[in-house]
Amino acid sequence: MKLLKRISILFLSFILFSAFSLVETPAYVGKWRGEDKGDIGYVTLTEDGYALFEFDGQLMGGKSYTMDGVEASMLYEVEKKENYYNIDFIIKKIEDKETLGTLQGIFKMNSESQMVLALGFDGSARPTNFETDQITLNKID
Repeated sequence: MKLLKRISILFLSFILFSAFSLVETPAYVGKWRGEDKGDIGYVTLTEDGYALFEFDGQLMGGKSYTMDGVEASMLYEVEKKENYYNIDFIIKKIEDKETLGTLQGIFKMNSESQMVLALGFDGSARPTNFETDQITLNKID
């Protein structure tokens, strides 16, 4: 009887532990590589909500970087739509969390390892489709 009780407690503990550890990381989290007209760039979306852009060896974003002499960070927010996602890249001052700018975009997942991203550059509105200003990114990490 003691053996059955111990096995039951062990089994119950395993189930409870597994239930709390099954939080799945979204497929869009990771490092992505894209090529546009021969230029190669990277976008990293971290699990804790930070975004990092890398072009020609220059880094922009993450938890802390300098932009025009100001210490800033770049975060991202994602909103699931029916067939795609809205994404906002938000640049904030580290000192007082003031928002310095927002880049709006949309993306869709072709697979777990391929994303199509369209961005509204230069303060333009969020794109409504993937016909212009879009780039295909492949997950590398």
